[in-house]
Amino acid sequence: MQNYEETIRGACTRALELVRDGQMIGLGSGRAAAQVTTLIAEKIRKEALSLVFVASSYQIEMLARQLGLRLVHLESERPLDLTLDGADQVEMKTLNIIKGGGGALAKEKIIGSNAKKVAIMIDESKLTKRLGDGQLVPVEVLPFGAGAVTRSIERLGGKPALRCGQGKVGPTITDNGNMILDVDFGAIRDPVSLEREIKMIPGVVEVGVFSGMADLVYVARKDGSVEVLKRE
Repeated sequence: MQNYEETIRGACTRALELVRDGQMIGLGSGRAAAQVTTLIAEKIRKEALSLVFVASSYQIEMLARQLGLRLVHLESERPLDLTLDGADQVEMKTLNIIKGGGGALAKEKIIGSNAKKVAIMIDESKLTKRLGDGQLVPVEVLPFGAGAVTRSIERLGGKPALRCGQGKVGPTITDNGNMILDVDFGAIRDPVSLEREIKMIPGVVEVGVFSGMADLVYVARKDGSVEVLKRE
């Protein structure tokens, strides 16, 4: 039986078809992003490509440096040609997604929103008919406002819980020095409105609902095939 890394490799390999010489590419975070970053490094060596990258987390920045990739800061005068990332959940019909399981949602959303094309790599277990069904929504918050944000989210119908670290005491702290609330909204009827309402709460840095951002989703199936979903 294949593990997740073996399964997702097919989707990541297919996503490489989007990589072209001279591109500036945004790299997401998590296992799929790490997998595709490693595959891109192999592609660069084989094809002598000239590429530059913007990393969304310390995890991917450190991996990219180990692989010898050229990292740059996000340039305001030039959009990214492509962003490659994973997801915690993808709604099949709309391709709206939930991200932030790894805590890098703020930079991931900045990178995705500044790319000409966003491609997501997942395995089929992460597809759903209704976003939020069986999946918590991460919300990054300023530590000073965590309590106030918690109460505001409860008024929206969510059930928030402060994410705590594994292997350390206390709350999980993001690369930006903030905390994360994992919120159970159940199946989300209107992801676009929910994303907007949470973002309007003072103290919220970012919300893990990414509506209307993914252009392509590469889905690794159990039989080894890869399905490509496109946003309508």
